[in-house]
Amino acid sequence: MARLYKTKQTKKMNKRNIILLICAAVLAIGCLLLVLWKKNVFNKSDLQVDMFAVQDTATITRVFMADMHENTVLLTKTADGWRLSDTIPVIAGKVESLLSTMQNLRVQQPASKNSIENVNRMMAVSAIKVEIYENAPLFTLFKKGFFVKERRTLTYYMGPATQSNTSNYAILEGREDMPCIVYIPGFRGFVTPRYSPFAEDWISHKLFDTKLTRIQEVVITDYDNPAESFRIEKAGARFFHFYDGQGQMVAQYDTNKVINYLSDFRNRNYESVATEMAPDKRDSIIRSSRFKTIKVTDVNGKTDELTFYRMDSEYDYYDASGNHIDDIEMLYNRDRCYATLNGDKRKLYRVQYYHFDRLLQPFSYFVGKTAEPSYILEEIK
Repeated sequence: MARLYKTKQTKKMNKRNIILLICAAVLAIGCLLLVLWKKNVFNKSDLQVDMFAVQDTATITRVFMADMHENTVLLTKTADGWRLSDTIPVIAGKVESLLSTMQNLRVQQPASKNSIENVNRMMAVSAIKVEIYENAPLFTLFKKGFFVKERRTLTYYMGPATQSNTSNYAILEGREDMPCIVYIPGFRGFVTPRYSPFAEDWISHKLFDTKLTRIQEVVITDYDNPAESFRIEKAGARFFHFYDGQGQMVAQYDTNKVINYLSDFRNRNYESVATEMAPDKRDSIIRSSRFKTIKVTDVNGKTDELTFYRMDSEYDYYDASGNHIDDIEMLYNRDRCYATLNGDKRKLYRVQYYHFDRLLQPFSYFVGKTAEPSYILEEIK
């Protein structure tokens, strides 16, 4: 009897295991079909208006873009914001514009059959490949994502603008036989500039970006007139110490001018990088035309040092009699100069005096007959 009971129990357990295996197999097949459906394996002939769009840009972790001439850009989302190639700060507004475009991109219509050959020819030479990576689940059941990790969720090729300049040609990876015309509803223009594959277009132009309350020390070195050099040092929450070029503390100075001066170290940007300049000319400028250095240290000890070099004038100057003026001051560009950051002499920036004049003030600007004693400085908030 005991043997017969065990046999019946074994048969019942085997039957239950078979049922569980069948259920698991059905569930796995269902999940596979769902994944394949989401990947458009079964509905390739369908045209979905949002098939180029990202539903939630907050899940995007990386964006890779490349053109047909080996120019590439990799934008990565980090804890400190978006970075180029994982480390270089980028212009936040440009990334926001790109993400907004990716979310709102819509299909206007497929390219006409008669134009497909021409569209493919244009795409072959001017398209930009776009790869979008997201923290995404392998599949979703009952609104719950399973196996979430970084995945490449969307790849397409953004092509040139249409003749109306209000839309673009684009091809979705896996649907190369169906070029589309894409646009952003409510936007009259084409989106190609937002998909730049050139690293220089994304790099932030900020040279200084330190708040007044975060500044520990500023050192100005004037190479033409050392007497106009000075140093400002934070001495506490309420005031600063001011030193001349010889390191002597100044008893009286204009505290309002000092505060306004230190407040100007926010959002100081360069205009462009002189990438086209020949190395020998760049070296000549660095050797012969240096005139001032600004060194800023924050309360955490981080230091940025910007050295300025004069730029030749674009014009010749003549006096009232028509004689050429050889005064060297007149021959310098009055709107722009060059600069190097943190001793890197391989990269020469063009900067405008409009943005940096107030940071290039001399020692004599702060010290005068109307200067107020430093002890009256109010608390800086």
